[in-house]
Amino acid sequence: MLKLPRQTKRFIRNEDGIATAWAIGWLILCFAIAGLSIDATNAWKVKQILQSTADVSAHAGGLELGTVGNSEIEAAVIVAANQYATENMNVARYGDVLVDNDIQTGTWNRDTHVFAPLPAGSISPPNAVRVTTRQDGVNSSRVGTFFLRFIGFDAFSVSTSATVERFLSQCERDGLMARGVVDMSTQQAFLGKYCVHGENGIGISQDNYFELGTTASMFNLDNCMPNPTHCDDEANEGIEAALRQNSMTFGKVDRIPQTIESYKDPYWLDQPDYITNMTVNTISDIRNFDAATQLEENTVNVIDCGRAQGNQGVSLGAAATVNNNGNGTDSGDAVIPPDLVFNNIVIVGIDCDFVFDPTITYEDAIIATSATGRQTFSGAAGITLGKDDNCDPGGELALITAGDVHFAAKLDAYDLEMVVAGDVHLASHANSAESIHEGTSVWAGGDIKVTTKHTFTGCGDSANSPTVDAHYTLRYVE
Repeated sequence: MLKLPRQTKRFIRNEDGIATAWAIGWLILCFAIAGLSIDATNAWKVKQILQSTADVSAHAGGLELGTVGNSEIEAAVIVAANQYATENMNVARYGDVLVDNDIQTGTWNRDTHVFAPLPAGSISPPNAVRVTTRQDGVNSSRVGTFFLRFIGFDAFSVSTSATVERFLSQCERDGLMARGVVDMSTQQAFLGKYCVHGENGIGISQDNYFELGTTASMFNLDNCMPNPTHCDDEANEGIEAALRQNSMTFGKVDRIPQTIESYKDPYWLDQPDYITNMTVNTISDIRNFDAATQLEENTVNVIDCGRAQGNQGVSLGAAATVNNNGNGTDSGDAVIPPDLVFNNIVIVGIDCDFVFDPTITYEDAIIATSATGRQTFSGAAGITLGKDDNCDPGGELALITAGDVHFAAKLDAYDLEMVVAGDVHLASHANSAESIHEGTSVWAGGDIKVTTKHTFTGCGDSANSPTVDAHYTLRYVE
């Protein structure tokens, strides 16, 4: 009976084979350390591939935003995102890392940094796409291990996500953008988030004011003219904080001929919604043209000014005036000009030089001309373009021309967009009056020249999207 206890004590005291047990313990520890370094590194590498796949897939989906209506947009985004996910991570090797349920179309709130999926039946256009890529063993393989499996850990489950937002840059909304030079004299004021960009430089006098938040940019900062000291605060208050080195593209300027031609077609996809009359109103007798009686709202109006008719400028004002019946006016004139407003109208001129006057104001309108002269758009002193509505939606006026633009004297402009193939000249008033520009956007293929006393104010995010060929940008927000 005493034999078993003695054998047990002898076994406990016996140290034969301890090295094997010690080695096994260290081997397990080495596998764990190797697993943490090699297997965890491999999982991190796969996560980076998943992240790049999420990024490119979200970007591809974001490119579809705005291409179709809300009823079709989610399907379009899913197709585009899946295509790039498959190309980035082969299904045969990784499995399906991006499933349809992980592709979401919705809106991104910049203030709260929250993404909200598009509600069913929503009519508000989405502005964001979020995708989540996974290797979690459901539709795709998990990230297997080599060393860690010896301690019972077989695989990692990895997922990543990316969210892109479609937005309009502030310069796309409000600014003076010239492929050539923006040339300014003295006493200009730029307020709000207003942009001034001269691809070939900014020519600026002194005593101009740039409010904090404005932008003054050019491709080469050495192209501040007449010398770099004019881009110092001592010469022009606020310009140093506004100064940026930047390059911009002018695609909408390059596409002017195609854009003008497209506006002749009332069925064109990008025709504004207010064009409900699918019959074109064609006007060819410009000698007897009266805008007040011959233009039609909710309609595409095509005016043929063929040079054989001797186009010296076609008035977009009223030819007729209202008799004053001897009651007198402040100006002493014998007649009172009509004060008309044309809304919801598209006017396309074939070789027309258009002249504005105070008798007719155009709001929610697009006016284009294929003329290539020096004053394809011009106006009398004191005219107003667009609707003075404190940047509220509606009332926008777009002017598109294959030539130059010259507005003499005082001009007040609200929600005005000009896309000009050539130069733009905004002259000053002869007296102390200032020209007010609120939400004015000018894209010029040549130079922009602005003389004294103009105030340009950006409308900010409250402004509507540009009427002509809006250029959206995608950015990763999450």
